Amino acid sequence: MKKVWRFFSSVSLAVVLAVLICLDAAWGSLLAMKVPGFYASMDQAVLFPWLGEYGLRYPGLTLWIYILIALSALFAVNTFICTADRVYSIIKLNRPWRSFYPHIVHIGFLVALLGHLSGSLWGFRSPGNVLFIGQPQNVPNEPGLFARLDDIDMKATPDGDIDSLKVKITLLKGGLRVLTRDIRINAPLIYRGIAFYYADQGEAPSGLVLDINGEKITAGFKAPFKTSDGSEFRFGRIYPDFALDSNGRPYSRSEEFANPHMEIVSGGRIYYLDISRPGKETEIAGKTFRLDDYVLSRFAVLNINRDPGITLIIIGSSLLVAGTVLLLLFGRERAELVRR
Repeated sequence: MKKVWRFFSSVSLAVVLAVLICLDAAWGSLLAMKVPGFYASMDQAVLFPWLGEYGLRYPGLTLWIYILIALSALFAVNTFICTADRVYSIIKLNRPWRSFYPHIVHIGFLVALLGHLSGSLWGFRSPGNVLFIGQPQNVPNEPGLFARLDDIDMKATPDGDIDSLKVKITLLKGGLRVLTRDIRINAPLIYRGIAFYYADQGEAPSGLVLDINGEKITAGFKAPFKTSDGSEFRFGRIYPDFALDSNGRPYSRSEEFANPHMEIVSGGRIYYLDISRPGKETEIAGKTFRLDDYVLSRFAVLNINRDPGITLIIIGSSLLVAGTVLLLLFGRERAELVRR
């Protein structure tokens, strides 16, 4: 047992593991540049479930990740045993408090690593969530929790680059407001381990302006609408390249908006309105529907991730920084971090 303890408390082992980790990471970097599309899916998933799905299917592309995990685990064990051994000696020999400074760095590293391990095992990643202003949308994997986009405030430079950005988000639960915060570039909104990151923004149709037998109606895609005589309608599916098969059933010939039509449902029947440009009209339930215009709404694209280890990562990183500052400012032996 003592031999095992001495082996894992060795500084030489730490050096060897650090070199191997660097070499393995360099190998992975080359593969990531060679096959970027494969690793892009890893960025949008939780690590260990992703490895369970793709790891054994593509060993040539994932072997370095398994090796990196194994080396990191050994390095963590080495750091823990080495730190425990040194701290015990410091306490036993009643050495000055500054002797603890290097080990604050080590403890911070271990806590942050534990946080990353938690995030690699549990949680979720959901990229590309589109939120229109004023329309609450369910947060993925969080039943009952909704996110609503309230406002987008962006200022651009003369060259067209983003100078400042502020996206106001309100979280709702049970119909009640939980909180309202601003998301900025590299400054996400974090709520109970769920992080909301800004990804993009723009404008897109969210409804239609219709002329129905001379009556102007503005209708959103997600809500039913009525005419003045009480007739109720609702929008259905959009066919980007609308066509009917030999049996009269609708389908889309392609994903391009070459001949877009939208379903309009009334009284259990489905009708189709050409939405390619204003002025198009059709007969629906005895009424003439004419497309007058599109309702454009601003939207923001958010990446929503849940990382259960984020608190540990923050604590560990803070300890690491604090230990480094203490060591540099108050440690008499400047080489203590390397020597230990």
